[in-house]
Amino acid sequence: MFVRIFNKFPIFILIMILTFDVSAEMPGMSGEIRRDYTDTSFGRVHFWTIGDGPALLLLHQSGQTSAEYLTLGPVLADSFKVIGIDLPNHGQSDSSKHEMNADEYADSILQVMDNIGVDDFHFLGQHGGAAIGINLGIRHPERIGKLILSGAGREENLTEEQIQELIDRPMTRDLPVDADGEFLDKTWDVYRHMSASSTSPEMTFRPFLTSLINRQRKFDMHYAIFRYQPNLDDLDKETLLLEGEEDIYAGDVAGLQKRIKGSTIVKLPGVGSWQFYEDPELHDEVITEFLLTN
Repeated sequence: MFVRIFNKFPIFILIMILTFDVSAEMPGMSGEIRRDYTDTSFGRVHFWTIGDGPALLLLHQSGQTSAEYLTLGPVLADSFKVIGIDLPNHGQSDSSKHEMNADEYADSILQVMDNIGVDDFHFLGQHGGAAIGINLGIRHPERIGKLILSGAGREENLTEEQIQELIDRPMTRDLPVDADGEFLDKTWDVYRHMSASSTSPEMTFRPFLTSLINRQRKFDMHYAIFRYQPNLDDLDKETLLLEGEEDIYAGDVAGLQKRIKGSTIVKLPGVGSWQFYEDPELHDEVITEFLLTN
């Protein structure tokens, strides 16, 4: 598909189309979302806030950014002070000087929260971001209110050999950049497969583009998540598990529910791995009910 586009249009014309289409709306670019940076021991971290009320942190999945929540954040802002963060090595945040582990990614979040004066907060994370939420809930339960873990099913007690097999498994970032743009076609196929069947190509394009930008980073959080093997018996937080009906990377959410005491599952119809882009209103209803019910 991309090869055909490149052959038909000179690249500078394609860039102009993508850049100067004034009819296109970029989510989160209204004046309502406040953007800023703060210093951490892992470099500057980009974050945004919107709304007022109990603090709710939204954490993106590995290889993505806080843009994953730019359509959901304004919807939740009626009830919460919503905070989106680009973790180090993602988005507009700095690259770290070394490959970070799960503890360090969690620590970077706490440093941001300390810097902006947020003592405690609810947490929502998707895929790898959910694993960081588990880390925070175990290591710093006094800072976390309720946990929402989306697509967080994971295998436990992996051996070093099994972890290394996960690390060695090629990802789209490992596809070599070729002159014909074949790597773009292969990456697009993966991201369409991760989308729900009803998701428009325009919506899939957002995380697809983010992935192409992020593949230029030296370090990838996927590896930190593969290596992270928490003892879920140590997690004692009120937890909601979200499972997108068409999320191919959700994992064994039912198995996770058995391991996290007192947790509940909500299965969300018609959404895939990009579920927060795909149906923010549905998520607003589920999230608000869970967080505001005593």
